[in-house]
Amino acid sequence: MRRALLLLSFIGLSLLGYALWPDQDDEAGGAPTAQPEGQRDDPPVAAREERAWGARVTGVVLRDGRPVSNARVSLKTVAPLVARTLDDGRFLFDEVPSGVAYLAASTEDAASEVLGPYQLAPGGALSDVVINLAPSVKVAGRIIDLLTRKPIAGAQVVSPVITVRTDAEGAFTLPGARTQTWLDITAEGFLTRTEWVSMELATAGGRLELTLTPSSYLEGTVLEAGAPVPAATVWAEFIEGLRHGQRSANVFSDKEGRFRVEASAGVLQLFAVTVGGARIKGPVVRVGVGEKRTGLVLDSGPVISVAGTVTRAGQPLAGAQLTAIDALTEDVSGVAHSQADGAFRFDGLARGQYVLQVRAGTLTASVGPFEHRGDGMAWHVELPKGGVLKGRVEPAGPGVLVRWRSGSWSGPSAQTVTTAEGTFEFDGLPDGLLTVDAEGPGGAATSFARVGDELVLRLGRGEVVLRLRDDEGQQVSDGIIAARSLETGTSRRQYVLAPDGAARLELPHGRWLLTLEVTGRGRSADVEVQVGDAAAQATLTLETSVVVSGRVVSRDNSMPLTGVRVEAVSGAPGRGSRVSVLTDVRGEFLLPPVPRSATLRASREGYNEQWRRAVDGARWDFSMDPLKAGQQARPESEQFEGVGMTLDGRDARVRVLQVSEGSPAERAGVQSGDLVLMVNGEPTAGKNLNDVVARIRGPAGTPVLLTFDRNGQVFDLTIRRKLLTL
Repeated sequence: MRRALLLLSFIGLSLLGYALWPDQDDEAGGAPTAQPEGQRDDPPVAAREERAWGARVTGVVLRDGRPVSNARVSLKTVAPLVARTLDDGRFLFDEVPSGVAYLAASTEDAASEVLGPYQLAPGGALSDVVINLAPSVKVAGRIIDLLTRKPIAGAQVVSPVITVRTDAEGAFTLPGARTQTWLDITAEGFLTRTEWVSMELATAGGRLELTLTPSSYLEGTVLEAGAPVPAATVWAEFIEGLRHGQRSANVFSDKEGRFRVEASAGVLQLFAVTVGGARIKGPVVRVGVGEKRTGLVLDSGPVISVAGTVTRAGQPLAGAQLTAIDALTEDVSGVAHSQADGAFRFDGLARGQYVLQVRAGTLTASVGPFEHRGDGMAWHVELPKGGVLKGRVEPAGPGVLVRWRSGSWSGPSAQTVTTAEGTFEFDGLPDGLLTVDAEGPGGAATSFARVGDELVLRLGRGEVVLRLRDDEGQQVSDGIIAARSLETGTSRRQYVLAPDGAARLELPHGRWLLTLEVTGRGRSADVEVQVGDAAAQATLTLETSVVVSGRVVSRDNSMPLTGVRVEAVSGAPGRGSRVSVLTDVRGEFLLPPVPRSATLRASREGYNEQWRRAVDGARWDFSMDPLKAGQQARPESEQFEGVGMTLDGRDARVRVLQVSEGSPAERAGVQSGDLVLMVNGEPTAGKNLNDVVARIRGPAGTPVLLTFDRNGQVFDLTIRRKLLTL
């Protein structure tokens, strides 16, 4: 079961979008069919119609092979449901919304593993599921405020077994199975969390310390060519750090186009999709802990259709799926399908530059960019012939996810699944070095390949037992573990709730760099591990931290300044972390624990910035100088179009210092320490570093050919540029 759950995180499925469990536990006995927990308003007509085509889930709960009556069965899907078993141990959920679902069962002294994921189809059935109970263990924990580090009383903690609330000390205790489980944690004024917990390494259930982040809010208006857009779907997405790509919950704009998104602190970009399918890219905003940003505007400008034809080797390509990818951000902007004559049409596409993904059978190609000027000019897409990559996985089996990556690919990954014989095939691939990943029940594998290769991916997975510690040696139970292969550049992220600070990570065999990041407390140093058949051991220790507080006044009148953003930035460029807060009406601020190596920055519109190091002390009282006439403030976010590498040219050679998280360079497999020998065929030796950087940068969506040297191995990578934010 543990491996199935880890697989989910590896292939990028997120549990954060699922509905939260309600307030009240179901204590009514003997109900044979599912009932929603808590009180609900009558759903709208559309919702009732959807449920009428729901799925049916049936099964039995056993303990030591015997049916268990009156057991509580939890079904976690879009709509949270609970049922009780009959005397024969059987249960029934009817009219279940389609989608991914998980099942678990419990009694007062026993609990099951979490079973799933199951994919429920509309009108389908999941029958005769057997849920086995075993003696449960107790999980104790404490919930604290990220900023104040004080306990949060009255927070609700929901598991598959029970719902509890924290006491005055923020403490809770609940039973659970000694395997994987999930927790939904809610508290007024804080972001809700839905997380998996692994208790296999904990002592007698173990202890947890969970951090809740005060809610931040983004408020604004969705417009289309200046007119308000009602019922648009709006969300915010992280564009930096280990949380790159993580999204807030979706909200809908009202009849005046207004929206309010609850989000976590960080550097975020707003997005919206209209009812007509037009995708709107909003502003990039830097949000502090507990901050409310207002007056934000998402305006698509004119939204105009664009048509074209797609051909391959001079012949129309019928039945292809074409996906328009924003060349700046690599976001999906529209989907179209080609007709028998190769014609396609995107409706409601904003003006801009787009890369097109084309998929037809085994064909997976990424071409462009194409410019959409709204002038009626058609796109004529001529696909290069490309090459074929065939391979197989061992041990052979169907349904293993296989995907290839290169710096020239944009947007969602190119992927397929293996046949019953364990084989796979991709067509239309570009020349050059590709990274191929496979993941399935038998394990995972990663390898380099080129078109024409007969690739064999031997699935395997080794365990790494991790001890997570803070700078004082105390257990850390709440964080993100980043793993980066030193052989292929593959990156993986896993959110962990680790009772007793003990976690287990499963990775393909090979050399990996591991890092721990804890929100508001920075990162650990990188630790290298060799993953093989025998379990590896590693300890990840956070850097020494300090809690910084202070007061800010204006130098010209000594009055307190409210709304000053005080931000702590730590780590290497492109791979660091940041957290910020705003001063209150007294001009005072309190940062959560930040690494002592962090740089502190204070900024406010109309004033000169202030800088300091966190190591200089826990108190920072200062005054800010108003800007002089004609002075320009530094922009909140700096953006450029490139591939996401920090370079060093001090030893007469151009070397990669850092690769930014989520960047095209990271996806292409570039690693720290690689030498950059050539840019588009021009040698870098003896060239000014600024000139080299200028040649690597260029319009988003366009490719740049880079030649690297890694430990004597010379290879080329074509990397497609995108818009990056600092």
